[in-house]
Amino acid sequence: MPAHTAAHTTRRHAAWRTVSAAACALAIAAGLAPGAAQAKDVMTWVMPDFPPAAIPVNGKPGNGVADQAVNFITARWPDAEHRYIYANARRTWEILERGEAVCFPAALRTPERERIAYFSNTNLLPPPVLIVRGASLPSVPLNSAGEADLAALLERAKLHGIVVDKRSYGAAADGAIARRPRHSSLQIIPVSSYGGNILRMIAAKRADYTLDYDFALAYEMSRAPELATLKTVAVAGGSAPVTVGVACPRTPWGRAAIRRIDRLLGTREGAAALMQAQTRWQTEASRQRHAAALAEFTRQRGKPSPASDYE
Repeated sequence: MPAHTAAHTTRRHAAWRTVSAAACALAIAAGLAPGAAQAKDVMTWVMPDFPPAAIPVNGKPGNGVADQAVNFITARWPDAEHRYIYANARRTWEILERGEAVCFPAALRTPERERIAYFSNTNLLPPPVLIVRGASLPSVPLNSAGEADLAALLERAKLHGIVVDKRSYGAAADGAIARRPRHSSLQIIPVSSYGGNILRMIAAKRADYTLDYDFALAYEMSRAPELATLKTVAVAGGSAPVTVGVACPRTPWGRAAIRRIDRLLGTREGAAALMQAQTRWQTEASRQRHAAALAEFTRQRGKPSPASDYE
């Protein structure tokens, strides 16, 4: 399998090498055979710099939600050398779409992404919310339930929004963004992180709103008091929890890798570790709101996914 180096710059990105998917699939399959004699394989993880989903420590997974999923997997996959690269959302999905031999452990699962990647579910998270500067909140269009009407908001050219290129914010929000009018003041930007800098831009009055998770805002607020001016509003049509998981490319290599990953996660121990990883960072309000859905998700995660998921 290929060796990949950590990449935050274009120069380092150029060092990537493509590999034969069939050869990689055979190598992974060999790793599944008990007692198979072989050289140690390389398993490369593309990680986000996105606290608290991922909190890198010296270029390796730390104590974030996705970090702990990866640490659980790698501790039970000793016959591979695990390597880590950090990339933004655009770079990550370009890599996966090309079929590179890597897996991404913090992927929001959508039908569009399932066309280019296999998934093993790891977390059921509260949906992203609208995060808006307090002074701009009165201008946000709301429905009768007090939820933000995102489509109407995107019509208002005077309100400037920012979202991250190639990030998914859930089906409802993604659809509204895709259908936004030409005069919309929403900016879609590629950034090295997944949104922390955007929150600071809003607090500094360089924009009015973005979309993100409430626990991501809570994490950033604990480190940047100036973010206390930001408020959260639920998005109309986007109240259902979102599924996040490990994504591997839709190739023979990716299928073999994701099936092994899913078997490692699909135990009571795995389900408990994944739930503990997210509840540590999740807000109490969201835990209570989605308690029943979380309990059912954990029950299902306590066993491997059906083989039909990877056909």
